[in-house]
Amino acid sequence: MKMHLLSSALSVAILFAAAPALAHDAKYHLAKNTELKQFSGNQLPTPGTQGAQVPLWPNLTSHRSAASTASKDAQAYVDQAMMLSFGFNHAEAARSFKQAQKLDPSCAICFWGEALVLGPNINAPMDPDANAVALAAVAKAVALAPNASPREQALIAALTRRYAPDTERTVLDQAYAEAMAEVADKFPKDDDIAVLYAEALMDLNPWDYWTDAGAKPKGKTAAIISTLERVLARNPDHVGAIHLYIHVVEASTTPERAERHADRLAKMDIGAGHLVHMPSHIYYRVGRYADSLAVNRRAVATDESFFQAVAPEGLYAGGYYPHNIHFLLVSAQMAGDGPTAIEAAQKLSGVISDELARAAPAFVQPIKAAPLFAHAQFSDPETILAVARPTGDFPFVDAAWHYMRGVAQARRGELDAARSEGAAIAEIARSADLNALEDGGMPAADVLAIAGHVLTARIAQAADDWPAAARAFADAKKVEDRLSYMEPRHWYYPIGQSLGAALLRVGDLDGAENAFLESLVLAPNNGWALFGLSEVYRARGDEVLAEKTSRRWRDAWVGSTSMLRLDRL
Repeated sequence: MKMHLLSSALSVAILFAAAPALAHDAKYHLAKNTELKQFSGNQLPTPGTQGAQVPLWPNLTSHRSAASTASKDAQAYVDQAMMLSFGFNHAEAARSFKQAQKLDPSCAICFWGEALVLGPNINAPMDPDANAVALAAVAKAVALAPNASPREQALIAALTRRYAPDTERTVLDQAYAEAMAEVADKFPKDDDIAVLYAEALMDLNPWDYWTDAGAKPKGKTAAIISTLERVLARNPDHVGAIHLYIHVVEASTTPERAERHADRLAKMDIGAGHLVHMPSHIYYRVGRYADSLAVNRRAVATDESFFQAVAPEGLYAGGYYPHNIHFLLVSAQMAGDGPTAIEAAQKLSGVISDELARAAPAFVQPIKAAPLFAHAQFSDPETILAVARPTGDFPFVDAAWHYMRGVAQARRGELDAARSEGAAIAEIARSADLNALEDGGMPAADVLAIAGHVLTARIAQAADDWPAAARAFADAKKVEDRLSYMEPRHWYYPIGQSLGAALLRVGDLDGAENAFLESLVLAPNNGWALFGLSEVYRARGDEVLAEKTSRRWRDAWVGSTSMLRLDRL
């Protein structure tokens, strides 16, 4: 018998104690520009909506943002606008600030707020068309500043550093961050100012906060974290601080430090879908897939309720809403909830237009492909083969369609047809122009390479050639290991679970154990991998550890246990 590559003691430690913390091993590279892939959407309200009545939402006005106004209604709209801003719904925040201006034309902070939300953020550069509008709003705020409080005057003065006729953002963003540092020093107990300062620092290097695979803070990251932690220590319900804190630590080696804040946010009644969704960025990282599924189900419902009263537009409707559905889908996939995954896949297919996929390929095309991967994982072959070929000229999405069909044909024993689908994937990878995805940070070539290897493995499985399947899964895993950090991940499941299943079938229990444990490093509390690991221990005759592991996967699993077979891992 071969020596275990991981000792039994270490195996148990990883499985039952350290798996969540180890989910961010240095071998899994981390990268910037996640979430919306710097989606370049319009942040200005749609023309014609500026004069429309803006509703007040009870669950968007609970956060108090002091404004120098005698109008209670204007104050309510400022409160709502700040909450919308904390939830990255900047176009609607601008509308609320403009409504406050109508109610009190002398309110300086109302004009400041309009200019604030027209600027860049961690998910989107500034819309060039917004610069003139922002400058006009800042000028109005400056003119009204003598009637404002010292706090408001300081915020207005800082914002004048953010905009200029010369729209060179790097210089302006640095100047604004420095100005906000001065404001934060002047008002050290003001939570909103601290959060705005932290966000200004985050905007300097969006999604690029860590080095050494998430182990070491980069640039201003330590200052961002300490600023937000001070706010949360004295005001643990500050939604803006929680939101930013989740984002700044999620790609680190210790995302669990934000877990209690995510739990607190998840319990709040908030009418901003992105804030409802935000706990899932931590839940998914630490292996709480059922909780991630639950908050994203609520987030999608919150967005849809909001859209009934406010016509969806711009970046929020085209980016954040589909992102919530996508997260619902992948959370269901990891939890084994096939019906929810397919339902989310169908919804997602209906909200992603070809126009959007062309406008933001690196963000939208993987979302457009996600329903096809969900079908490959959960649907029966007949359902899969009835799925129409995607419209539009999107080679990455087309390759996902071929992959899905190949998986179905392999399950039906139609191996030549499955090989033809694999050849189609290889041809797309060889000849298609994937530059727009690669340039946007989406490793399309590597993902298609994984798809080809996994399909080859599924064909070998169907031919009962498990050694060949193990080799192909190992090839796929080598590519997976070099993928950059992304939530949801670039490939829809950890390939280690498939490799482990194949190695178990060929009798390599040590190799299978290691593969499943590595899968749990990448995806803690992964029920698919936990099931496979329990089968390894059962094959070894270790019924105690097998049953202990089985309890783990039963606790993590949401869907039908009929999916838990080695050939489906």
